[in-house]
Amino acid sequence: MELTRAQPQYGYALAGIQQDDLSNLAEHHYLVTFTAWQLASHVKKAGAKIDIQKVLEFSLIHDLGELFGGDIAMPYAKVNPKARVHAKAFEAENQKFLSRFFDSQSDHFTALSDEIMDAKSDEAIISKVADYIEITHYKQYIKVFSKFDVDLAGPKLKEKIKKMKDSVAKKELAKFIDNWVKDITKKELHEILYEK
Repeated sequence: MELTRAQPQYGYALAGIQQDDLSNLAEHHYLVTFTAWQLASHVKKAGAKIDIQKVLEFSLIHDLGELFGGDIAMPYAKVNPKARVHAKAFEAENQKFLSRFFDSQSDHFTALSDEIMDAKSDEAIISKVADYIEITHYKQYIKVFSKFDVDLAGPKLKEKIKKMKDSVAKKELAKFIDNWVKDITKKELHEILYEK
């Protein structure tokens, strides 16, 4: 897992981020896990039936299959779906390889890996929502953020949330995303956080 510190997220290169500024997998996993924990805690407090531990587990391993490569940018995957299929297959193969390092937990790791690749449970969806949020915030942090990022992420997030089974979690996350989209595109917020 120490290798995650050295694995750049190459998908950011298409956003104009220089190699020296690329985020690494360890940083990304930590921030996705932190965000997912907050989202899961919020919807659980509102009455949703969410297994927070499972959300954290999904978040900790969600991109682990990219450890040896396979990260491609969302805009590229959108215009070249075949490349996305190959990248996901590469990621799945890497997850299979990594499962043997989990000893008695290898079956559990494999089950988590399989589920997060095609997120269907509410817990996996929360992790995926946190993933998109972290990607967008990273672009703000590195100062390459544009409205295009929200135009790309916003509809994807809404699409994922619509698939949730728990009605409270679905309602709360939909409200959160609506507010997040409004807030993240406000020029004043961007200036307060990054230009002063």
